[in-house]
Amino acid sequence: MSELNNPFAGLIGVPGVGTSQDSEYGSGQLQLNIKAAAVNEEIRTINGIVENVFHFTINPNAVGEHSDRQLIFLEELAQAMNPRLHIDLEALEQALFERLLLSDTEKNIIPRSVKAYKEHVIQKQVFPYLFSAMQNIQSYDQYNSNTVKNALDKMKELIFRNAVTALKQPALFENQDFSVQLVELLQHVDPQSHTFFLDLVKAFVSEGSEECQNQLKETMLPVLRRIHTHVNKSNLINLPIYILPSIHVFASNPHLAPILMEACEPKQENNGRLYQDSVIGALLSLSVLPRTPQSMHEFFDNPMDQSATSMIESSIWNASSHLTNNLHKVFLTLLKAGPHMRNRLLSWIGKCLKSNTARGKLWNVQAAEMSSATLTCVTDGFMLNLGAVLLHLCQPFCNTPDDPKSLKIDPTYGAVTPEQCAAKSVHLDCLYNETCLLPAREGDDGRSLPRPTADTYNFVTECFFMTQKCIDLGVRVCAEKMWRVGQELGRAQRALSEPLALMDHVRQRAKHLMVKFVSLRCALLENDMLTNLHRLQATTCTWLVQVAIRPDSVQSCYAPTTVMPINMPVTTAPPDTLRCVPEFVLENIVVLITMARRTVDAITDEADIAGLLQPALTLVLTFMGDSSRTYNPHLRARLAECLEAMLPNHPDDQQPLSNLASFYREQLFKEHPHRLQLVPCLLDVFVGIEMTGQSVQFEQKFNYRRPMYLVMDFLWDMEEHRDAFTRLAKEAESNMEAVHPPIFLRFVNLLMNDAIFLLDEALGNMAQIRTLQAAQESGQWASLPAQERDQNMANLSHIGMLARFDNILGRDTIRTLVKLTAHAPYVFCHPTLVERIASMLNYFLLHLVGPNKKNFKVKDMKEYEFNPAVTVMDICTMYVELGDNERFCAAVSDDGRSYSPQLFTLAEDVLARIGGGGLISSLQTVAARVARAAVQRRRDEEILAHAPDEFLDPIMSTLMLDPVLLPSSRTTLDRTTIARHLLSDQSDPFNRSPLSMDQVKSNTELKERIHKWIAEQREKMGDITDNTP
Repeated sequence: MSELNNPFAGLIGVPGVGTSQDSEYGSGQLQLNIKAAAVNEEIRTINGIVENVFHFTINPNAVGEHSDRQLIFLEELAQAMNPRLHIDLEALEQALFERLLLSDTEKNIIPRSVKAYKEHVIQKQVFPYLFSAMQNIQSYDQYNSNTVKNALDKMKELIFRNAVTALKQPALFENQDFSVQLVELLQHVDPQSHTFFLDLVKAFVSEGSEECQNQLKETMLPVLRRIHTHVNKSNLINLPIYILPSIHVFASNPHLAPILMEACEPKQENNGRLYQDSVIGALLSLSVLPRTPQSMHEFFDNPMDQSATSMIESSIWNASSHLTNNLHKVFLTLLKAGPHMRNRLLSWIGKCLKSNTARGKLWNVQAAEMSSATLTCVTDGFMLNLGAVLLHLCQPFCNTPDDPKSLKIDPTYGAVTPEQCAAKSVHLDCLYNETCLLPAREGDDGRSLPRPTADTYNFVTECFFMTQKCIDLGVRVCAEKMWRVGQELGRAQRALSEPLALMDHVRQRAKHLMVKFVSLRCALLENDMLTNLHRLQATTCTWLVQVAIRPDSVQSCYAPTTVMPINMPVTTAPPDTLRCVPEFVLENIVVLITMARRTVDAITDEADIAGLLQPALTLVLTFMGDSSRTYNPHLRARLAECLEAMLPNHPDDQQPLSNLASFYREQLFKEHPHRLQLVPCLLDVFVGIEMTGQSVQFEQKFNYRRPMYLVMDFLWDMEEHRDAFTRLAKEAESNMEAVHPPIFLRFVNLLMNDAIFLLDEALGNMAQIRTLQAAQESGQWASLPAQERDQNMANLSHIGMLARFDNILGRDTIRTLVKLTAHAPYVFCHPTLVERIASMLNYFLLHLVGPNKKNFKVKDMKEYEFNPAVTVMDICTMYVELGDNERFCAAVSDDGRSYSPQLFTLAEDVLARIGGGGLISSLQTVAARVARAAVQRRRDEEILAHAPDEFLDPIMSTLMLDPVLLPSSRTTLDRTTIARHLLSDQSDPFNRSPLSMDQVKSNTELKERIHKWIAEQREKMGDITDNTP
């Protein structure tokens, strides 16, 4: 090296000084001096770095009295190294260890005159101190000197060696809680702190022994417990910012991930509630909904303030989205961490869902505030958040409704027995006992036959079924709770208007219900979750239809894999794979679509709704009217409810749809390739509710049918759908006495049954309301004891609710009958039905226009949806539409219970008062025809009086004209009587054995005798008439 370029040249004087005689000696000495100077300079350089990085020294005069710099003077080490004043790399290890053990740093600080200590210099905590030193080292990264680089590497090694020593031998460091320090380290939330943390873990397990991993677990479990505590002390909005990145640090490290999963394992895996009691469980529990059954709602203190509510909702949705997005990253990282971690996470999810299945039971959904499930299962918020995370995981295979990756989902996943689950890679082993779309086949001995299963199941299949089960336990349960709370809230708000209401109590209850309703709505309407849910269910619709139309085959995998063209109606035999698909998969689609329609602001993105409704309508048409593919009639009726939720704007909407959404929905019913199957499917499911042989409560049956009326009303205004009704009516007319009655005939029969029941109940309830209101207004209640007065109020409210229900459904039923009688009168005038429609119209017209009509006049008729004027107009319209038929007019006159010559006169008077004058002339024409038929009826009665008992129908007590013999009970009755009975109930009315029209036998001998007797009676009457003077 030349003298000009020698960095230490200044240490050996001016170049060229000295004699030539001393040149050889001087050259050697010079080299020694240069080397010594270089070593000294290196020591001083390293010492300077040590002082800047670690803030300690062995030189008592390293800092001047007036310097701003502060250092810790290591007195014992200084004495041991005297007279040396600099710390080299060899001494650094001992110096750092001594510094870490130093308990009273303030006494050792220099300069001695300092009054205010710098925190990073006197830091006593091991890990904050070492992390600070590591940060200081970063400031030397720009130095290229090998000496500096080697020194820095040695310092880093010593930092981590001492850090590991501290963790493995914590007893050396008194009064230090390393779990607190490590959490504080993670709280820095910067790349340096996470890098330091992960490098520490790497150094800790560098030996690679199992003991090291166990020691690491003992060290890190307290860290996770502290993070868990911080989560529990937070809510969704104020969650400390460091927590989610810290959990991701654990999940992304191969040594920490198993510890994280172990920390999340419940002490009892079959206790669902315990899945909340871990750091991930606590994070999943963060929600707008309470975290425990005893907790109060934390948000929406003033739910009536819409602007405040909107602001809170926005904050909560942002926080929820942030939480679930980060938890998705954690789950995805664990799934990608290798087969072992993937298996552990899927097992945890599967066991969590299995141990919380009680959440989905009907009694839990219907429970008001508390149930056994709320005490033994995770919260609503937990299950909604877990569902949101799983929905994120599903997105790669449901980007579009026909995403080809979704065709890898194997429908037989739910048929795997618990004993086979491990061998077939199934982690959700609770689906085997779920009710499926079709029941399992039975052998000759009545036992269920094995269902098809695949050899093994892929991740897409597992993710799909886990997500659907989670939606069943989360979104479905919360949506139903929200609906029930909404109903309670409506009743509470109506009660506020009652004059004798306990206002403070009712007002407090209304506010509580409002908070609960708004909180549930907020939890369900987070935009990211809704969007992902729409995408998944759109894909599910396509997948489920593809499963349903495939023929049976035995194979190692039952996933559809390819798209088959859809032809409707589906005529192929239902595949056994439908015996493996749980009903909740189909139910979840219904829940989403109906929730979106019932709930204000639930339809957030027209594109997603558009993407869902097209495949959803195909799904409805595939399953709703086909009991061979959906055994449960209740589920098929729910599909009709789903269909109603797809309609454009209608009167029951809380908030009208946007013009775009309404237009798209209208086009759906005009352009869907299989739309012409709508009417047959609707009638199938309408009749199916009644014809199942299962117990269906009246109220539930009518709740099912009401959406169908709305859909029919909408379809009736479209010509091609109206033509579909006409085709079915023509088919019914041609096959009125077929072995299996035509669907339209059964439908019309049930419509009349419903109308009779509902209007009768409604009129009865209105009469009771009038009586109660009269007693209240007269002051009778004022003298009653408070308890009895409250009971009367509750009774009035309850009867009012029933009356409103019956009036609404009765109105819809009558409105449907008006359309059908106008469009297909020939069906109603068939002998099988004509007497029933005539007697029904007579009965209700008499009650509404006759002398007792005032019995139904109550206060606030609109509140009870009671509009007798409209009903009278509808009934008179049906008389006019059917009045051209002689059989109908005869049936009207034959009704001895309600018909009288004055009936139509009374109706005309009422029509004149209610604006129905346009009907009066036509009704008078019908009345004249009926009067003529009445004259003939009286004549026939005289002729056929005193008929032998064996000629009379045992049910109707009328003369039989076409007697038939029932094969099982051996009873004879009229053909029209049994035909009418079999429309509603295909069994023998006398012993309940199965029966169809092809089994009845005509009693020819009796028929001949009856008609002979009739002829004889007519002849006798003719002789008497002829001989009368």
